[in-house]
Amino acid sequence: MKILVAPNSMKGSLNSFDFADVIEQAFLNSSGSFNIRKVPVADGGDYTGEVLARALKAEMVNIEVQGPLGKLAKSRYFISGKTAVIEMADASGMKLVNMQDLNPMKASSFGTGELISDAISRGCDEILLAIGGSATVDGGMGMLEALGFCFFDKNSDNLSGKGAKLEKIQSIFSPASLPEISIKVICDVDNPLLGVNGAANVFGPQKGATPEMVVQLEKGLKNWAHILQKISGKNIEEKKGTGAAGGIILPLISFFDAEVVQGADFVLSMLNFDEHVKWADVIITGEGKIDAQTLNNKAPFAVSRWAKKHDKPVFAFGGQTEKEAETAFNGIFCITPKETDIDFAMKNARQLIYDFTVEFAGNIDKLLPKQ
Repeated sequence: MKILVAPNSMKGSLNSFDFADVIEQAFLNSSGSFNIRKVPVADGGDYTGEVLARALKAEMVNIEVQGPLGKLAKSRYFISGKTAVIEMADASGMKLVNMQDLNPMKASSFGTGELISDAISRGCDEILLAIGGSATVDGGMGMLEALGFCFFDKNSDNLSGKGAKLEKIQSIFSPASLPEISIKVICDVDNPLLGVNGAANVFGPQKGATPEMVVQLEKGLKNWAHILQKISGKNIEEKKGTGAAGGIILPLISFFDAEVVQGADFVLSMLNFDEHVKWADVIITGEGKIDAQTLNNKAPFAVSRWAKKHDKPVFAFGGQTEKEAETAFNGIFCITPKETDIDFAMKNARQLIYDFTVEFAGNIDKLLPKQ
């Protein structure tokens, strides 16, 4: 039986590559009758950069950049030919900040701009930018600052690129010439910039914003969008996805005519996923939590859609599962025994996945749809 293993990362526990390795080992140890092919996936969130880099056989570039709160941080991106694969979280991500220090008023996307600038200096003219996991709500102001832009308040005083400064911006100075680059922004959410579902209200609290900060950030983003729309002539405020990553998409569209691509489907197309599905008899996917949010075209849901085009059965493994997601798969399975402490489960995810997969492999014939 040919098994295609195509999981997303388990946030906080295992990346998609380790997740796939554990499932493969469990199947092979269960029986010699399984043929396993591993194709880890992503949707714009964690490890999207590495998934794409492996698909493109890209080389890693190590670089030191300014982290979200201004401290130097070791970062990286990947280059394949003239294409750079950049993951925003590697320069401006929450993973670079202690939870108690998260503060979107002070956080800046400057480091992401440094990665883009370095890639351009090395001859890249295409940027694939995955924007999941950011610590910022600065509207991409910090990124632009790293690319040579300047910002001024009503007194013509220079402003640094961070969330607290958004509502003070009155004018922008652009570099004399902008690099001619193609930018694809890989996004896994479709939230608008403003409002109850926007960058400040939905993602601000996750990044350390108090209710008072959320109000201030909302005002700042509204001011920022107004200024960018006057400069670019583009009505970008209501565009789907502009609420992602603290609004970084706005200036990328305004100044670089960036294209926003739906994360999961873009990644699957880059992985030539259709060909892998055609090869397989069964597809297994998964991530940390399989729930109603998964149906918003997160990676496991996209895997299922692509598999069902070829009438292939799809099973999803998760650390937590909810019934709302059942309709998307031939079966969803929680790898965590009932009443297991979540911290214990996250620390022992590798063993839990292995044990469950061994049991699953032994019963797979019973789980397959009847022909």
